[in-house]
Amino acid sequence: MSTTPDRRTASSSPFLLKLASLDGFTPLYGREAEQAVLLRMMNRLAVGHPGVTVIHGAPGSGRSRLLRRGMAFARAAGVQVLTALGTAPSSPAPYSFVRQLRPSRSPAGGAALAGEPSAEDSVPGWCRSLMATAHRPTLVALDDIQWADPESVQVIAGLLRRLASAPLGVLLTVTSAQGEFPDACAGLLDQVAASPDNRGLLLEPGPLGVPEFHAMCTASGLPVPPASDDAWWEGVSHLTGGSPWVMLRSMDKLRRDPALVSAVGLRSALSQEIEAANRDRATESAARLAAGPLALLRALVICRGLLPVERVAALVKLDEADVPFSIRTLRVEGLIGAGDPPRVRMTGCTAGLLAGLAGDERKRLHVQAARWAAHRDADEETLAGLLLNTVPLGDPWVPSLLRRTARTLLARGRHTEAVELLERALREPLNPAERAEVLLEAAESYTMTAPEAADRRIAELLSGAQARPHVRAAAADLLLSRCEPQAMLPVPYGACDAEPTELLGVEARNRPTDAPRPGPPTAPGAKPPARREPDSPVRSTVLAEQAWRQTAWGHDAAAVREICREALRAPLDEALFPRFTACCALSVADAHDAARDALDVALAEAGRRHSPALVMWGRLLRAQLNLQAGAPDTAAHDLAACRSLAPAEVWDPTRLTLLRSLEIRLLVARERYAEANRLAHEELKPGAEESGAWTHLLYARAQLYLCQGRPRKALAEAEECGRRMAARGWANPGLVAWRSLAALAHLGCGGHDRAAELFAEESRLAGRWGTDSALAWTDLRRGLGSPAPQAARLTEQALRRLGSTPASRRFVQTVVAREAAGARCGARADTASKESGKQGGGTPMGP
Repeated sequence: MSTTPDRRTASSSPFLLKLASLDGFTPLYGREAEQAVLLRMMNRLAVGHPGVTVIHGAPGSGRSRLLRRGMAFARAAGVQVLTALGTAPSSPAPYSFVRQLRPSRSPAGGAALAGEPSAEDSVPGWCRSLMATAHRPTLVALDDIQWADPESVQVIAGLLRRLASAPLGVLLTVTSAQGEFPDACAGLLDQVAASPDNRGLLLEPGPLGVPEFHAMCTASGLPVPPASDDAWWEGVSHLTGGSPWVMLRSMDKLRRDPALVSAVGLRSALSQEIEAANRDRATESAARLAAGPLALLRALVICRGLLPVERVAALVKLDEADVPFSIRTLRVEGLIGAGDPPRVRMTGCTAGLLAGLAGDERKRLHVQAARWAAHRDADEETLAGLLLNTVPLGDPWVPSLLRRTARTLLARGRHTEAVELLERALREPLNPAERAEVLLEAAESYTMTAPEAADRRIAELLSGAQARPHVRAAAADLLLSRCEPQAMLPVPYGACDAEPTELLGVEARNRPTDAPRPGPPTAPGAKPPARREPDSPVRSTVLAEQAWRQTAWGHDAAAVREICREALRAPLDEALFPRFTACCALSVADAHDAARDALDVALAEAGRRHSPALVMWGRLLRAQLNLQAGAPDTAAHDLAACRSLAPAEVWDPTRLTLLRSLEIRLLVARERYAEANRLAHEELKPGAEESGAWTHLLYARAQLYLCQGRPRKALAEAEECGRRMAARGWANPGLVAWRSLAALAHLGCGGHDRAAELFAEESRLAGRWGTDSALAWTDLRRGLGSPAPQAARLTEQALRRLGSTPASRRFVQTVVAREAAGARCGARADTASKESGKQGGGTPMGP
């Protein structure tokens, strides 16, 4: 039945936009062009021109919101609107979709669209009934037509053929991907594309970009960064895939849970919510799939793109004729991409996609996929990830592939992932020697991130008898690196009671009477520890231990240098950690060049052994040696190389504390006090205060506070450093010259008598140790805090001790000058505070 179209003038576009905005919908960002198309369609429909527009795209692209905006435009233009929403029932009843199309009131003279079956329950009958409602301009809005029952699709196709006979507009949405549509409505879309007189239009909203996301977040009231922060916004755009649904859902969750933003920060909170939204969308899309596409999807998730799609389909026994339909369905739902094999989108959602798969079936798919992928020489890193989910296969290629991939990941600093692969390799049947090697590799990876787990793997390795000598030596290195540091580097108490000079074959000479006896006290009734023979394979460890003890006590630097040189003559295929300790003692004994040369040899060997734990310790030690030798630029390069081995957040407390202390001292040397102050107050991991490295951090803080003119805070840190050194039996000022630093702080606080005592004590200890560097630091600090004639003599004497290297002399002199200037600044502030207190009658307060 044809009606004469109303010839009234169409409302102007601005007026329609204003009326549509009253519908209560949130703004549409980045959809200006699409809204203009819909606005034009509704203006034309209002004056009787029929038309059809299909809004298609991936789930979450905003198709339904555009449909609702088109409906708002239609109502604002005075157009009647009929709506129907498609759902995904298991077996839709015939005509259930079009049965939703009923006007708000029955048209005069027209048959009402009843909800119960009638004689009109046929395609022609429904077409006649729907056309009867179009006695005035009418919009039929159909959402998610892909879920309509087949009979309703035929009715809609009939309406499209009759558009010219009534003022009827059709606006529908359908999922699509790269021009592909669901089989159920592909013919309908072809009919729209072929509509005469250009009445049919396909509209595909693309992904949103950074400007749109910025506008959305700003309007939401969230504390977002400025638009100029390109990296932040590009990251958001990448995570969402340009989906407005994902972004809106995530922002809504954050607005309702502001505590989450406060706890982890906006970046982390938004990332978490975006990932959750992607998971929910993928799970919902998968839940609507038929059995064939769902089985193929799960197999694709498991195979990780390692196998061609035909082989993947064979894994789940999918008929070859059904593969194209299943692939198309998955693409249209936005679950997989293009290509062969197609990759699963939103890889972080795989757990939800596999949730309904039986355990035995999942194991079978994983095993078969892994074996087929191995025969195809698939990408090893991806295949290793697949093997993480398989039961032990017993195939010889499995542990080899896992170990190769773990070494690659370890070289990139991805220690946690490397550990997972090595633990998986340990589940395979291995011979004892091979198992020992894998245990060592796992311990290496654990040492960087989980030291306690490293201890367990090292203990298991050393308890076996089949490990090769080089494996046991490397395990000993890791074990030493896990002990409590006795200085910068850890050396455990050995089982040898011999003196260092006795081990070298010479008489003990000039033993101080107050020197503590080496080794831990022997329990009552216990046998004395057995003496090692000179050619014992642990001789270098014992020598390094004894050298360090004598260094810590501060007795006879010349004898320590001789012990260290003997320890460094050990073969390189033995444990390397004793060499590191010997290098540390050599440097404290002023043999800087010999220490750095020997350390470079040990570092090269640690690199050859692929041991990042040892390389990290060696780099930290090298930075300390260069700082001690007055080469801050070289020390900064060593610390940068050390940081590149692993993120600082995964370091154990001892290494991280030592790193912080060296960084603070470097920043102080460069007068970058603000950065140093930030590091000094940065919270460290539990257990850091119990480590030996904490004394170095206390000293670095004291130096920083004194250079900043805060002597009271410097004094507190320096004295705490001294208490901790005394508790450990460390008396050598060549290690940490805390006494002269505390003396300068005392001068800044007015404590001249105590400063003199500390200067005298450190001078005596430095003289007993006998190195120029220890005496130079003491004399230089003492000179800058003494009267003029004595100051000149002490300063000249200190500079003579520092040698002829200009850079080293300049470094020490500059740092001490800043410390003294800070102390004088504190003294003036203290005097002014006292005078102010006297005049005002109050109590004087220090800085």
